[in-house]
Amino acid sequence: MHTVWTIRPRARRQSLFARKFPQDEGFTMLEVLFAVGLFSLLAFFMTSTLISVNKWNEIEEASIDRMEWNVFIRQLDLEIQQASAWNVLNSKILSLQSAAGQVTFEPYGEIIRRRVGREGHEVILQNVKDYAFQINGDELTVTVQMQNGGQFEKKIYKRYLYEPSI
Repeated sequence: MHTVWTIRPRARRQSLFARKFPQDEGFTMLEVLFAVGLFSLLAFFMTSTLISVNKWNEIEEASIDRMEWNVFIRQLDLEIQQASAWNVLNSKILSLQSAAGQVTFEPYGEIIRRRVGREGHEVILQNVKDYAFQINGDELTVTVQMQNGGQFEKKIYKRYLYEPSI
């Protein structure tokens, strides 16, 4: 006798999802389109949010540079008004002679520092890419280019007090 082998179709295994929800057959095309659309909207809003945060950081950095520039100019103007003599060396070092001694504004890496009597290290302006001092009579022109591309220029005039003779 011959044994007849028959191949029976294997019983189909049900997925965990199908066992929990026997009436559902799986995802429909409509559900997939809805999920893809929702993901696309989320990706769009996240991208636009990140771009606006980045622009806000750039604006904040520029405003900080402007504030530091204003403080630098006020300090420099005060020093110039108190100075009895001034000189610029190689357009990079400003030397002022005052009652406190010799005050210099000079480069140190990416900063401009202030020194009194060749001592000390007071950071006056930071994140500086390039700058120049130029004297023309009683006028000092300061031009600064910052690391982030911002550029500032200011003219400071030496003011003299008029004291009438008696």
